[in-house]
Amino acid sequence: MSYGIWLILMLAGVSDAQRHRIPNPLVLALLLFVMVELFQQQEVMWWLHLKGFLATFAIGFVLYLTRAMAGGDVKLLAVIGLWLGADVMWQVTPYIIIAGGVIGAFYLALHLASSTEPINQQVKAYAVQKVTPGWRSQQPLVIPFAPAIVVGLAYYFYIH
Repeated sequence: MSYGIWLILMLAGVSDAQRHRIPNPLVLALLLFVMVELFQQQEVMWWLHLKGFLATFAIGFVLYLTRAMAGGDVKLLAVIGLWLGADVMWQVTPYIIIAGGVIGAFYLALHLASSTEPINQQVKAYAVQKVTPGWRSQQPLVIPFAPAIVVGLAYYFYIH
């Protein structure tokens, strides 16, 4: 396991949590570290790693088009798919999703607690926003996904 990969993953998670951005140079550095690690391994099944990259990118791109995921998260996940390969990426995905749910619940609680409006008004406003095209909330709920990716990956590697 490369410490450089984990360092970059943590930096991406912190950057996304602080600024809601994952800088492209960070993703490129991660790609470089992943490629170096893969080239150092013996008997790498490249087709599995490329399949992991392509499948993860394709699914992430669909989520990006539906505005369910940000572009930086898609790029980060695609590089992780290359690193892990398709077989391991499918095993890691549930851990990332669960971590996303837990972290998202905390962000939602923070968002609800920091608003001056009652919760029932916030729920009504959210429902109206979802059915009204072009309507934007004055206090949108933004949940960074890179921390969930890092936590899910770390938990997977901790128990496996």
